[in-house]
Amino acid sequence: MKNHIKTDTRLAFIQFIFSSFFSDLSIEENSNDFEKYFNKLSVSSIEHKEESLISFNKPYFNKLVLNYDRFIKNNIVEDIVNPLISFDRKFESWDQINKSIILSIFSELEITKKEKIKILLNDYLNISKLLIPKKELGMINAIADKYINEKKII
Repeated sequence: MKNHIKTDTRLAFIQFIFSSFFSDLSIEENSNDFEKYFNKLSVSSIEHKEESLISFNKPYFNKLVLNYDRFIKNNIVEDIVNPLISFDRKFESWDQINKSIILSIFSELEITKKEKIKILLNDYLNISKLLIPKKELGMINAIADKYINEKKII
């Protein structure tokens, strides 16, 4: 799979997790609805005055969603994230977008080969630059690094 397609799929995955925070549907139902609505959706850009197509790799997206579902069912996320934090803002009080980013990273790490982890983290951090302020990006990076080191993934 080409790198830009994988990046677009990861962006869609973050958006999916974010949207699922506001839904009462199951992960599977949310995934189906998200896929139907967003894949190949044409959206306009205010700054470029043109339309672009949202496109992502459905099989890879489904793999990420299935693993995310397993990850949140098998882990108490707060118990994983909060010990990694060295400041007073616990995971429960984070913005939904920050939660979405860290959950997408943690769940994809579970299915990523060791030699691809740095690439994965770099891709998520580059995506995150479009979504959150630099200060928040530093926090996400530090927590992801600490998680990777403590789990001895690398």
